[in-house]
Amino acid sequence: MKAVVRGAAVAAVLALALTACEDGSTTAGGAPTGRATADSPAEKGQGGGGSPAPTDHQGITPNFPPVSINATDMYAALPSDGSIETMSSGETIVIQDADALRGCAELTRSPCTAGIEVAGHKDMESRNPDGARVEFTLLAFAGKDEAATEMKALAEQKRKPGEADEHPVKSLKMNTGAEETEAFQHDNSIDVVMRVGSVVAYVMASDTSPDNAKYAAKLQIARVQAIAAGIDPDRG
Repeated sequence: MKAVVRGAAVAAVLALALTACEDGSTTAGGAPTGRATADSPAEKGQGGGGSPAPTDHQGITPNFPPVSINATDMYAALPSDGSIETMSSGETIVIQDADALRGCAELTRSPCTAGIEVAGHKDMESRNPDGARVEFTLLAFAGKDEAATEMKALAEQKRKPGEADEHPVKSLKMNTGAEETEAFQHDNSIDVVMRVGSVVAYVMASDTSPDNAKYAAKLQIARVQAIAAGIDPDRG
């Protein structure tokens, strides 16, 4: 899966990543790891005029307003059709209130009563025969403390091995530009759990590399940051 970002606004958000992350500003599981490999789509930015994701020595600028999104924002914050050039998109699903509470509880395996307001989901599949798939889920809470609580609950769930796992779960060091990041590899799937402001972002990638999973996670965080800043992430 060779990911290519479209949209000048997302490129602008990524270009604002001025703060170095050498000090390990993300939480355990999300510390920077150095530059991406030469084969990473984050380095190549292939084709279509797409813009590369920030390198691991870049972080999201702290000058953004506090990050929160509503139901209308959720549609735009999730990746749009064509935002990853080599992948086709499924339906964007957004739910609120009691439905969001049930969805959050099912995902985190917790009561999820800590101020969940809206939830959204979108999946993408590779147009190539490699079978790669990426699922994006966003959970928006009333405040960042509530989001932090549920982010930890979700990360704890994803840290556990699944019934079909043939090997131990591997923790991955991954800098995504979020305030908190934890990432895990389960055989051929990768879970990335992140928080930015009052939004929890969860990216699940299968049949692809950690570099591609990281790229998708960075794209998701950049879109949430853009929406919170009043920028259309698909402009241009």
